[in-house]
Amino acid sequence: MTQKIYLLITAAVMVAIGATLNFSALAVAASAPNAAEWEKTVAAAKKEGQIVIIGPTGVDTRDALTLGFQKKYPGIRVDYNGMSGSQVAPKLLPEFTAGLFRTDLIIHGTATALNSLIPANALVPIQPYLVGPESQNLAKWKGGKLDFSDNSEKYNLVFGNRVQVAFVYNRDMVPAGKIKSWKDFLNPEWKGKIAMLNPGRAGAGQAWVTFWYFKESGLGKNFIRHLFTAQNVSLSNEERQLFDSVARGRYPIAIGPSATVGFELKNKGLPIELFGSAALQEGGVLTASNGTFMVPRNVPHANALRVYLDYLLSREGQQEWSKATGLTSRRRDVLNDHIPEVLVPKEGAKYVEDYKESFVALRDEVVDFVNSVLPR
Repeated sequence: MTQKIYLLITAAVMVAIGATLNFSALAVAASAPNAAEWEKTVAAAKKEGQIVIIGPTGVDTRDALTLGFQKKYPGIRVDYNGMSGSQVAPKLLPEFTAGLFRTDLIIHGTATALNSLIPANALVPIQPYLVGPESQNLAKWKGGKLDFSDNSEKYNLVFGNRVQVAFVYNRDMVPAGKIKSWKDFLNPEWKGKIAMLNPGRAGAGQAWVTFWYFKESGLGKNFIRHLFTAQNVSLSNEERQLFDSVARGRYPIAIGPSATVGFELKNKGLPIELFGSAALQEGGVLTASNGTFMVPRNVPHANALRVYLDYLLSREGQQEWSKATGLTSRRRDVLNDHIPEVLVPKEGAKYVEDYKESFVALRDEVVDFVNSVLPR
């Protein structure tokens, strides 16, 4: 009798396992894109004939976001409009008010989405446009998922980032290992020796003050107040001026200038080094720069958009984009051998993501505080 009961229980368990396996298989099949449906989408995209994109300026970036796609899908032309992030909302919102919907995709920074387009109800959820074999293959992405800057995880998809450079310095004047924490800059020896990109304006200078203000940094208002009131920090609106002051030794340290320009000047032989934020006690900061995209309302070429996003999120699309921008892709199979190691995020390391809504939302508050403590 006992043996019969055991056999019955065993059989029931096996049936349950089999049902679970079959259910899992069905779930996987349901999540995978249907080949016939995808072919119909591609055919419809070719019939539409084009996709209209707003993206960053620069020939290299434009080529990376257009040429590879048009080679793979010669029947779909890319109409690419390069502009700065601050120009996007002033272009789109009046068009929307007039009932004109000309743009299919915006590839730009998180501030464009979070500060301008989402509050204006100018964007729609991205997920319905991710229907291709590449855009649905989440196993290729870090953490097995896509990343978003907005709290709702719907409107601004982040596909690339890099470790933010904390500061640049003159290697002949600042010994290696001298700086271990942001708090070291409060030491009297650095008074009058620090320059910074103006934190009162949008840019990396403002982003760094926001990080110091952010509670996770462990620095806060007292650090910011002391730095600007006691250390005679020189502020500039010009990155080139900051690099020149560091190279000449006028200011041995500059906070905020571009990592890309810094490496260019270093490779030309100037005595400039870049200090990655991950080497500081307060931890590293990840920036997304222009490595995000968003979908505006009432796109005119919906199928072409679906096909383009599938290409952009593919290994090929991400590799070309990464080479052009110097940002790392969140796709695991994209090579980073063209990017300085100091800028490449490390697996398992802790970073503050300065492109998240909780971080970006602080900036108005931060600007008000900074303006209250900057010397008049």
